[in-house]
Amino acid sequence: MDIRLITEKDIPKWGKLSSEHDNYVKKYYLGYTEWTTDIKQTPTYKKYLESKVRNKEVYILEDISGNCLGIISFSKKTNSITFFGINQFEMNQNINIQIIGNILLSHIKNILDNEKKIHTKLIASGFNLIMQYRELFKENGFRETGLVLKNGVPFLTFVKDSGKQGV
Repeated sequence: MDIRLITEKDIPKWGKLSSEHDNYVKKYYLGYTEWTTDIKQTPTYKKYLESKVRNKEVYILEDISGNCLGIISFSKKTNSITFFGINQFEMNQNINIQIIGNILLSHIKNILDNEKKIHTKLIASGFNLIMQYRELFKENGFRETGLVLKNGVPFLTFVKDSGKQGV
């Protein structure tokens, strides 16, 4: 396995993984399909992906054949994880979600400022893959801090406390 910065040529892999995750959760929320379909076809969404690539704020984990195993993006400005996805369709039998997730989260924890809190959100879903993500974040030092609505869709918020005492 190899983790590396995403380039412009990898944007379709990221779009595909993001769309697969939409399929996992859209059945839980009426209107989610319309929101994700519309947003992915807007110039704003494409600009978001391109800006993450340009700012070197997104990594891909690939197997030895170059298949996408997972993607993680972040914001140094907000000290947050902005996208987390594991491609369970590309995994072989010997690699599991926990291994891939731990590699992605460990890599980002080495990039973000651990002297500050690290934030992220996961869609509030009972889907098995999302439940596994929740456990991965908890195992990596994050704690659930609440629920927020984003375009009418509920997301769980997580925070990893800083390394500083009393912050």
